[in-house]
Amino acid sequence: MTPGNGLNGAGNDERVNILLVDDRPENLLALEAILEPLGQKLVRATSGPQALKCVLAGDFATILLDVQMPDMNGFEVAEIIKSRERSRTIPIIFLSAINKEEAYVFKGYSMGAVDYVFKPFNPDVLRMKVAVFVDLFIKQREVQRQAELLRDAEKRELELEHRTSMLEAEARSAAKLTQMNDELHRRQVALEQAMGARNRFYASMSHELRTPINAVIGYSTLMLDGIYGPLNAKQKEGLQRTLKAARHLLELVNDVLDLSKIEAGKIELSVQAVMFPALIEDLFVTVRPLADEYGSTLTLEMQSEPFNIISDPRRVRQIMINLLSNAIKFGEGKPICVRCKQNDSGGVEIEVIDQGVGIAEDDIPRIFEEFVQVSESKQPGTGLGLPISRRLAQLLDGSLTVCSTPGQGSTFRLTLPASLEDDLSIEPALSAATVG
Repeated sequence: MTPGNGLNGAGNDERVNILLVDDRPENLLALEAILEPLGQKLVRATSGPQALKCVLAGDFATILLDVQMPDMNGFEVAEIIKSRERSRTIPIIFLSAINKEEAYVFKGYSMGAVDYVFKPFNPDVLRMKVAVFVDLFIKQREVQRQAELLRDAEKRELELEHRTSMLEAEARSAAKLTQMNDELHRRQVALEQAMGARNRFYASMSHELRTPINAVIGYSTLMLDGIYGPLNAKQKEGLQRTLKAARHLLELVNDVLDLSKIEAGKIELSVQAVMFPALIEDLFVTVRPLADEYGSTLTLEMQSEPFNIISDPRRVRQIMINLLSNAIKFGEGKPICVRCKQNDSGGVEIEVIDQGVGIAEDDIPRIFEEFVQVSESKQPGTGLGLPISRRLAQLLDGSLTVCSTPGQGSTFRLTLPASLEDDLSIEPALSAATVG
């Protein structure tokens, strides 16, 4: 065999490598003839450097190493082989025909050799010695293989334990999640029942309260009109305060009724064409007396040609009256501007701009909460106008947002789509437009 030729075997070849090192080809040929019955791979090397290359290239069960060689003798080769971690355990059998003195034998053993054989040698004895090391190498290789299999088995066992732990944890999590979902469902049912009871209470009380409040408003109006006789100044002032309080209370009742219907999903949406700027111009007529009372002027800026959208005009009016009324109440008598335009998608974008007290940044989220009034001006209102307006805008597939600077005013922006599907009507809403 030639050096480096199939040293590690291929496929299922389980034969081991035996390295034969001698500078004389006839000696190598004789060694091959002796060891061929062992049925292993016999690798030739005709010099020390060539032997070292073979050792670097593969593993060997044993090395038969001639002591007397030119350039690099067997002792030098053995010293290098034993100095390397990978090859230091390879059994070396020295072969010598000249150096038979005890000093050479002792040096051979000191170099790590397992035997020192003199030429000529007994072929059978040499074959048996090599066979022992071959058998030992095969057993060591099998032990290593079993150790690898054991490590693989331990690794698989650890992976299986980890997977089992994960599955058990997932099972516990799933059971806990199921329990939490059941508890959440029970709470949701209880909450829906509570909200349903609350909404029914709101609706019932709103209907019950509207009748006596309307009676108070009606009789107060008749008395102020002199139907029941003349009133002195103090009586008239008292009745005017009573009428104002009754109207404020009616607004609150109407807002509560609207809020309960929105939350219950029972608000009516009557979908039809909504014309702009006609709707805003009509609203200006409605809120003009309130604007005159506070000293504010109203202007409309149309930033596009007249157009229409498909929505619920009654609910759009309700939102806009809330926004305009708030702008008048908190605008400190300064001009109020309404800008209206058709956006790129065919919908409408309306801005109600005042120059009043404005809203602090931290208070902006709170103004859309029920029964919350953050302004220090103490203007009358229910605290429900803006929350209702935002919810109505969402029901119309739109949005209501605000940007504001304290001391400079606020801009409320209503955006509505070009068309709203007519599939949301459930029950008639009973309240008219509300103001906050």
